[in-house]
Amino acid sequence: MIGEGYTEAEMPKLKKDVGRLVGRLFATEPFKSRKSDFNVRVLELPATKSGVHRPRTRDDHRSVTGVEYNIFDSERYILTLDNRAMRDAASSAPYDFLEILVNEKQYGGGGIFNDQATASVDTGFAEYVFVHEFGHHFAGLGDEYYTSDVAYETGGSEHPEPWEPNLTANGAHPKWMDLVTAGTPLPTPWRKEEFEAHQRDYQVERRKLREANVPESQMDELFRREQEWETKFLSAEKHAGHVGAFEGAGYEAKGLYRPEADCIMFTRDDVGFCDVCARAIVRMIDMQTK
Repeated sequence: MIGEGYTEAEMPKLKKDVGRLVGRLFATEPFKSRKSDFNVRVLELPATKSGVHRPRTRDDHRSVTGVEYNIFDSERYILTLDNRAMRDAASSAPYDFLEILVNEKQYGGGGIFNDQATASVDTGFAEYVFVHEFGHHFAGLGDEYYTSDVAYETGGSEHPEPWEPNLTANGAHPKWMDLVTAGTPLPTPWRKEEFEAHQRDYQVERRKLREANVPESQMDELFRREQEWETKFLSAEKHAGHVGAFEGAGYEAKGLYRPEADCIMFTRDDVGFCDVCARAIVRMIDMQTK
């Protein structure tokens, strides 16, 4: 755990942030059941002033690892592209995986398998972002959402089978076939068009608020309203809680499928990891510890 954007006087805050975010990770299965397999170390990198580089708002200053917003031209994506600086800082302690905690209020984070994960600590959804991004970094989980803006080209006619364990291009016979709930049709029907219609309106509102540079509390309120709607909508699906193959995943509306109607890799809903994601995490823990 690397703290970035914390001044010397804010080191007690870093320790509280670590406790809060790591606490959420180990309250989430399967990390909860395997907590004893983990060691957590915290590296303090005192900054001259709070926060990190935010290009879009011209808040220009550099941190030790060079972590910043606007990676891949996405206002919410945080990473460092300075691998040497990150590794130099991390070498202060033994490690297998790295999480950079960013002392910022603006919503954001990022996660790359076997590279790094990041999360801003003072948004209303910091705990969700921390766990979601660690899922990418630790277990190679793919994003299951597909309606929000991303920096990748989407809408292609061909979809090779993804390498991520929780995404598939074969809805009739997914790679997690052994976990499919008995009697669940494949591909699995869900109210996809109704979900997408709601998402179009939500994404328009989100972009307008971000372009207006509104206080982060307004963004958190929008996210809370969206979370409430999605939780109610997806939990009412006929096949909610069942493993199947639900079309719409990996930034693609068509041709890619996710294992369940809802998952922490799909929405901010308080549903944890689906069975397929949980198995991928357990396999990674076993590989690292046995």
